[in-house]
Amino acid sequence: MQREALGSYISNLHMHISEAAFFTCTSSWYHMDVLSDFNRLYYFLGEGGHVRIGDEELYPKRGQLVVLPAGTMLSVRTLEDRVFSKFFCHFNAKAGGQELFQLLEAPSCVDVPDQEATSKRFGELVRHYRETGLTSMLRAKLLLQELLCEFLEQGDEVRLRQSEAGGSLDKVSQVLAYLEHHLADDVRLDQLAELVHFHPNYFISVFKSVTGCSPIQYLNQRRMEKAKQWMQSTDMSVSEAAERTGSSLYQFSKMFKQHTGVSPSDYRKVLREQSQQQ
Repeated sequence: MQREALGSYISNLHMHISEAAFFTCTSSWYHMDVLSDFNRLYYFLGEGGHVRIGDEELYPKRGQLVVLPAGTMLSVRTLEDRVFSKFFCHFNAKAGGQELFQLLEAPSCVDVPDQEATSKRFGELVRHYRETGLTSMLRAKLLLQELLCEFLEQGDEVRLRQSEAGGSLDKVSQVLAYLEHHLADDVRLDQLAELVHFHPNYFISVFKSVTGCSPIQYLNQRRMEKAKQWMQSTDMSVSEAAERTGSSLYQFSKMFKQHTGVSPSDYRKVLREQSQQQ
């Protein structure tokens, strides 16, 4: 259930990019003992850099992504007589008021499987960030999301930090397990709070800090994700899917369309057309 909580948190991230560029680091370049309120994502195109993140020291290689988290003392410099290039992006990624990389235990540095594709993706991010078109910033954020997905997928055993994964996460995990088995029930907020012996207002705050959304939003998301799975893998009728999520047919169809952009019947039709084309 910790994975469920983490997945929900990541899916509800709100992102803001404050800077993105390609930069060549000369032998005189450095940032020493910097404490920033934003995260830094670096993609190294050469070697010759030294990075210190808190007490951790790194000498990144070509083709490595490095995350320097917000709120951590950082130092970055070029080694003597070296020159190298990198892409970088300064950004915030929050859900429930918490920064992603302050919540996660993840490696600081990962190797990418396709260096050329990552360079192209980062270059496109920078280009869209610099442009002023109607959709430029949205495209830049989408590309940043892809890079962060690549970073997290290459990292071994990404998990919630122990400080965050203690009592609060254990309590929320209990609630997630309960909700998973009561998708068809009329679940009340006070009932969930009582389950973990929290005051309802405090429970909402804790739940949102872990998952990035309210308990009811999470429950409805899980109901629709389950419904999508049923549409994809079974011949279950829309009426039965509605019943299994505790909704009337009208409510279910409305919520499904809000979640996916299409009605349940149209969603299944699209799946069948895609299957025939393959």
